[in-house]
Amino acid sequence: MTGFPGLPVDRLKTALWVFDIDRSRVIWANRAALKIWRADSIEELAARDMGADMSPAVAARLRQYQEDFIARDASFTEIWTLYPQGKPVAVNAVFNAARLPDGRMGMLCEASAEYKETPESLRSADALLHTTVMITLYDLDGRPLYRNPAARAAAIGVDGADQAAFADRFVEAAEYERIRADIDAVGEASQIARMRTAAGPRWHEVTARTCRDAATGAPALLVSETDMTEAREYQTELEESRAKLEDQAQELRELHRAAEAASRAKSQFLAHMSHELRTPLNAIIGFSDVTRQGTFGPVEPRRYGDYAELIHESGRLLLDLINDILDISKIEAGKFELRPEVIQAKALVETSSRLVSGMAKEAGVRLVTEVTDEVDTLYGDARAIKQIIINLLSNAVKFTPTGGRIELLIKPGPAGASTITVRDNGIGMDPEEIGRALDPFGQIDSSIAQNHRGTGLGLALVKNLVEIHGGHLDIISRRGEGTSVTAVLPAAFIAE
Repeated sequence: MTGFPGLPVDRLKTALWVFDIDRSRVIWANRAALKIWRADSIEELAARDMGADMSPAVAARLRQYQEDFIARDASFTEIWTLYPQGKPVAVNAVFNAARLPDGRMGMLCEASAEYKETPESLRSADALLHTTVMITLYDLDGRPLYRNPAARAAAIGVDGADQAAFADRFVEAAEYERIRADIDAVGEASQIARMRTAAGPRWHEVTARTCRDAATGAPALLVSETDMTEAREYQTELEESRAKLEDQAQELRELHRAAEAASRAKSQFLAHMSHELRTPLNAIIGFSDVTRQGTFGPVEPRRYGDYAELIHESGRLLLDLINDILDISKIEAGKFELRPEVIQAKALVETSSRLVSGMAKEAGVRLVTEVTDEVDTLYGDARAIKQIIINLLSNAVKFTPTGGRIELLIKPGPAGASTITVRDNGIGMDPEEIGRALDPFGQIDSSIAQNHRGTGLGLALVKNLVEIHGGHLDIISRRGEGTSVTAVLPAAFIAE
């Protein structure tokens, strides 16, 4: 039956047919539609499998129409090229929803074979001419049937003309083989490949799908290419930069591990040597002390007594150096054991200042101490904190000229912390000298410093001792105006 009962549809010049999208078949058509499709009857037309040579792009497009028909009352007006019996026919088509007898959604097609230019067709043709996307229609042997201006401009110069076959445009044959295999398998393919162009090899995103030649109806291949060279080169640069950064990071990690190993070896060596030197030093200090004091009788001649005094003084200085080295080595090796306890602040100040008072008196420097009423106790390792105070005071005496003043102040700090400040009006330091003073064995280059023997470990050791208590060291100093060093000790800490 070729019409609806009571409706003279066969008299219409407009072609009407109902298309079953799921089964890719025409299930009803009027006489004008049979003429367009070159079919003698609806039975003959319905027997044709329209999906047999349908491109994946067309199939996907019809599925989208079906979804839109189900979701809303959609209607589409387009120019289509049909291929009845392999012959191309261009039509103006209107597509609407058509509910099939079994409830599925089909499509009612209304078409006129009288092709007329429409705004849409004019715009699409103009866009095809001006787009930068390179569009080429090839036959199945890869020979170009049509190129838009962008494709023609890119292809000129290949093999001396613009008729280069599709396969010949690939720089790498393997890339063509991959895209050809995908086309043969599913009817379409997309990949980024290096293509031969008039400007030389370029990276193109190539998309190809099977279709029909609108002029002859013969099977064809529609290829679009987008130049991705700049993006590809940028991506390559990023990957090279990332690889270089990873190599540098690996090198830094190896250097860091080597530095840590060297530091551990140095600390272990210093600790071992310090222990080895202590035993003979204790004997030297002990016997020189007995000799200089004349415990077993007067030393004759007297010059020998002076020698014993020098031996004793040098031994004590060397022992102090060894003790400082050993302490720093233990801290760097993570083996310095803290024994935290509650310490009476005033008693600690009195004991520490008494040990330095003789040095201060000899240097002609006034030493002033103060513990505020808000600080009764400190919390930490008593020996380490005493060493912090003694080293800070010794440094202040060393760098304060005769007639100068040194202050030792203990007061509350932020968040329950306590602060130990040693302030002097000595020679002071500039920022570069502060950094050097915090380095082990670094010494300030000044006439006053050169008149005092020292290891340069004092301030570095203080910094380490404060930090293993969980605190930090603040230094304020100006050249010629003096220095203020503050050790901030937290109220409590977790010993490592």
